[in-house]
Amino acid sequence: MKLRRTVASLFDAVFSVVVLVTPAGARPVEPSQTGVSTTYQINARHDGSLLDSAVGAPPLSQKWSRDLGGNVSYPIVAGGRVFATAASPNGYGTVLHAIDAATGDNAWEPVDLGGTYRWSALAYGGGRLYAQNYDGVLTAFNPATGAEIWTVKLPDQYAFTSPPTFAGGVVYTGGAGSGGTLYAVNAASGAVLWTRPVANGDNSSPAVTADGVYVSYACEQTYAFDPKSGEPIWHHETGCGGGGGRTPVLADGGVWVRDDAGMTPAVLNVADGKVRGTYEATDGAPAPAFDGRQGYFVDEGVLQERHSRTLDTRWKFEGDGQISTAPIVVNGYVYVGSLTGRLWALNGATGQSVWSTDVGAPINKPDEHNVSEPLTGLGAGGGLVVVPATNSLVAYGK
Repeated sequence: MKLRRTVASLFDAVFSVVVLVTPAGARPVEPSQTGVSTTYQINARHDGSLLDSAVGAPPLSQKWSRDLGGNVSYPIVAGGRVFATAASPNGYGTVLHAIDAATGDNAWEPVDLGGTYRWSALAYGGGRLYAQNYDGVLTAFNPATGAEIWTVKLPDQYAFTSPPTFAGGVVYTGGAGSGGTLYAVNAASGAVLWTRPVANGDNSSPAVTADGVYVSYACEQTYAFDPKSGEPIWHHETGCGGGGGRTPVLADGGVWVRDDAGMTPAVLNVADGKVRGTYEATDGAPAPAFDGRQGYFVDEGVLQERHSRTLDTRWKFEGDGQISTAPIVVNGYVYVGSLTGRLWALNGATGQSVWSTDVGAPINKPDEHNVSEPLTGLGAGGGLVVVPATNSLVAYGK
């Protein structure tokens, strides 16, 4: 089935204004990222959505597979390369890998990122690749050569478990240890532009638009800050607190937050933080993905579609009952993976499976609270859908 889309003539280096007719005719209501995966869950909004004309309609075929020697992170896919970190096979720390997207060969030699534990995370933007380890060492690399551009040890905190996000020339991230801190770092120089105190700073990759930086911690303590000044915009308080957090998702005017302290997942108004609605999901459910007002949620091994306003469930896909990944949406097709190593592509409107394959290893769930391995997740871009499967990174395309 063919996809048709038109792209507005105005776009910047990160987002393009796009109208996409999906396999079912649903139309996005927000800008969609095109062609690259730049952070966890594809983009700065973490909505899991990508448009890429080079990724044809499934079925896809395997282009290459790499064993990276340890549990693999979510991939960054940009500039003809695929970047990922993997847990070091020799003890604490992680290793940064740069892979030629066309061949699967090394684009440059792996780099030891060091750090306590085996956690690290990546972001991309402004012509640079950013890597952050558990100790708060944030480094910018030349993505073509692997040369280090700058490195900074973020101040005041010692535990860093929030993947960085690039937007508008700034890298945003969080740190914890003594309270919590949200950081804004100049992407060109590594200078810290501003910091703000937050509930604890754990496990919440900042979601960013031109109007706000959003983070969410235990008990759904959720904050919005001005991206340029760091001034608070609103704080959604719930009367409790604690360690931990989860990455928020921005979609259809809402901040979609999840909690591991027994609270029902909520949708907050992006403008004022007030509760717009709630939806059912168990503790540990991964981040949802969105294609316009179609939302895709994985919970207890099952994928289901919900309307972003009514929250009605219109279809479910059980697969093998062990669906584990956060979903992503590429050109209107939803991709999810399973603990059994199965990868599916589904029609986003109907839930019909249009293709599946055996990746060859378990596709682990994104464990947002585990510092013994990098945060994992699916990625896409440059004509590929890229799957971290335990120690392997596997690429599919036409």
